[in-house]
Order: sequence, then C-alpha cells, then structure tokens
Amino acid sequence: MEFLRLMDQAQFSFLFRNSEGTISAPVWRRWTLALTGLCLVLAGVWAAMSSWTHRDLAVQGLFDLKAFLAFFYLLLYASLVLLAQISQYNLSAKRFRARGYSPAWASVWPLAGFAAGAAFWAQPNLFGLMPAFAPWLVLLVALGAFAAQFYELALRPD
Repeated sequence: MEFLRLMDQAQFSFLFRNSEGTISAPVWRRWTLALTGLCLVLAGVWAAMSSWTHRDLAVQGLFDLKAFLAFFYLLLYASLVLLAQISQYNLSAKRFRARGYSPAWASVWPLAGFAAGAAFWAQPNLFGLMPAFAPWLVLLVALGAFAAQFYELALRPD
C-alpha cells in the first residue's frame, strides 16, 4: 500500500500540521481516504464497545473493568478523531488554495461531521425535544458536505 509508506518529519508536518501551501488532487484523495478510514475503524470499535458503558450500580459493583476500558477508549477515540479532522482541515485548506478558493472552506466538512455526531449524542439526551429523525437529517447534510468537497477537491479537473 503506497499511501502507507513512511514519510519524514518535514513531509508529515507539511501535510498534516499546517495549512499553508498547495497539494494535488491525488495527494489530497490518498490522505483523505486514509484519514476517513482511520475514523471509520475507530467508530466501529466504539460501536462495539459502547454498550459496556450502560451500567446498573444496584446489580454491578462500583468498578467494572469493561466500563473503565470503554470510557478510556472513548477518551482516546475523541482525541484521535479530533486530531484526524485537524489534519483533514489542513489537507483541504491546501487543496482549496490550489483550486483558487479560500482555504476557510476546508472547515465545512469537519464541522458538518461534528454537528452530526453532536446531534446523534444530543437526541436521546433531550428527552423528546428533538425528534428521532433530526440527527439523520444532520447526517444527510454532513454527507452532502463530504460529497461536495470530495468532488471539488478530488474529482473535478484543475
């Protein structure tokens, strides 16, 4: 897998740690797919572990190893997704600049994804104030933002 080849510190810093410069569509596409794949794998692990966080203290003891591991993973998961989306912003800002657009547009997709995640978290915690279909609408908007950005930055000819 070519996109997983090792890179030196300068390449890593240029791609993921700052938003200055420009990159080509194949570079943006390769690293966007890698970051998206990472986030999907992390989300899959969380989906498998999230049921461990539901506990009944009347039945279980105060400390439960599975719950501890699930909440520890949640902290790790949130940190890694945040870092991945910062890297995604930096990649997209470079590509938007190369396409002649404002690099500020690079924030649309990550923010839409975070809004969808927040809607899915908030809906069951708002006790009927948000209809059950609302998070799915926000997710649809986020997927639209992803599709539009992917088309503009990866598929549309220069």
